[in-house]
Amino acid sequence: MQRLAAVCDQIAALVCAFLIVATTAAVIVYQLGIALPWTDDVLRMLLVWLVYLGAVPLCLHNDHISMDAVHLGMPRAVRKVVDIAVAVLGVGLCAFTAKIGYDSMRQAFEYGERLSSGYLPAWPRDLVIPLCFALMALAYLAHLVKLLRCSR
Repeated sequence: MQRLAAVCDQIAALVCAFLIVATTAAVIVYQLGIALPWTDDVLRMLLVWLVYLGAVPLCLHNDHISMDAVHLGMPRAVRKVVDIAVAVLGVGLCAFTAKIGYDSMRQAFEYGERLSSGYLPAWPRDLVIPLCFALMALAYLAHLVKLLRCSR
């Protein structure tokens, strides 16, 4: 699972590099008076991919936003129960979202949906939901296993 998180980090870094290059190219092209309507779609898609790929390692280490002041003020045993409940909910909700996202992406693919510019297919943008949420479910599952092993 650590290797998967590292791969997601590396892909996110690559997407970030593409995002920087694409943004720079879009600004330059815009300044030259050339209209490329699909650039907005590409930039939005890259940003969405960057955010969701970055969420996978957060799930693995339980580093998502939390109420630390409340969490750290709880007794150790209560914190453990809360952490386990969050991991179980994370697995379930992420798996459910991955399934719904897959159904939506499949439908976009079957109907040949396009992004707002009309030039690019919508399914590469929609693929981020089932793929990354499935990876987040696996990361939460790995975190849950780690929590359960430490409680012994």
